[in-house]
Amino acid sequence: MNMADHLNSIPPFFLCPISLQVMEDPVIVATGVSYDRRSISRWLVDHDKCPVTNQRLADLTVTPNDTLLRLIRSWSAAANAAAAVDSFPELSEILRDLRDQSVHSVCKFRALKKIKTLLLDGTDGGCIDTVRMEKAGVTSLVASLISRQSSPMEITDDFSILINEAAVTLYLLKPSPETLKAVSERDHGELITSLASLLQQGSYEGRVRAALLLRSVFEIVGEEFKSRLPSDVIEAAVEVLKDQNASRGTTMALLAVLLEVLPRGKNRWKAVEAGVVEVMVELLVEDGTGDKRKCEAMLAVLELVCGKAEGRAELVAHPAGLAAVAARLVGVSSAVTERAVAVLGLVFRNCSGGAVVEELVQVGGVAKLCAVVQMEENRMIREMAKRILAMHMKEWIKSPCFPSYRLP
Repeated sequence: MNMADHLNSIPPFFLCPISLQVMEDPVIVATGVSYDRRSISRWLVDHDKCPVTNQRLADLTVTPNDTLLRLIRSWSAAANAAAAVDSFPELSEILRDLRDQSVHSVCKFRALKKIKTLLLDGTDGGCIDTVRMEKAGVTSLVASLISRQSSPMEITDDFSILINEAAVTLYLLKPSPETLKAVSERDHGELITSLASLLQQGSYEGRVRAALLLRSVFEIVGEEFKSRLPSDVIEAAVEVLKDQNASRGTTMALLAVLLEVLPRGKNRWKAVEAGVVEVMVELLVEDGTGDKRKCEAMLAVLELVCGKAEGRAELVAHPAGLAAVAARLVGVSSAVTERAVAVLGLVFRNCSGGAVVEELVQVGGVAKLCAVVQMEENRMIREMAKRILAMHMKEWIKSPCFPSYRLP
């Protein structure tokens, strides 16, 4: 069915009796007749009767017709898909190959290559935009290819290549928030689990795109998909962050994922179990560039996991844990200073003294806290640093490593 045929087949009950246009926000009045909200609202300003039945409306309130809205949206999606295919015939071949149910991946791989060519080759005016691809259903089908990768027991080399190509293609398709949310939440979040597997097993480009896709996914999915996150997702993110060859873009994307999911459910405990504290400390030690955003994100992750006793224990047990955090107290940015002070505050608020207290003064942390009190412009951060110093001042002041200057 082409677009003209589809428009001619508009179900009459999709049309507002007042505007005679497809309803965008259907509502029901007291007589049981549905209208578009905007049209009936204007009518009711000067009338108290139903336009269709001419019956007087004792109650002028309107009720959303959610069932009709779902039907209209489903019909509209089909109409948009038909229009997209009509305007670009090559989409028909792509859709046929993506829907191919055979076990062989040749057709699907060919379709993915064609999609990338259409998206990237715009020099001759023959390119097709991502919006038309999405309306035609291409984006959803490509996402389905990735989701299926966790189902078969036998994952062949060809199938692995296909999944990597699908991840790269899905990223290039730039799904709208609505579509990305829909494909991510269907089948109990199978796409999320599959992207996590790709993080661990995919090609370099596939891993990069999986990380970037996951960042976008967790910005829009419902709370239940964040709070009930499988351990595999966090483990995969931590494993990739541990890789020193990971690009900055990949690292920042996965840090954003952790910051989005860690406050929910048992995810902080899962992250500690996955070794996130050790990885954050090592990244802080290795980062000699003074990357402000990266430092802030790493310390923010540590702040979240140090809200749990297990996280604090991992930090103080790491040989470079306190030193790595203390090194970021000054000299990077006010935001980084705030995060570092917050981490130390969590540690020493729950510390009774002993070796941990002595270690901070030995690694120069106490001197840097004093510097923060004296030089930091942000009053709140200064007060945070003062509170940490007050917690164990009697012990620190006895140390030969204690700075010669005193708090004002």
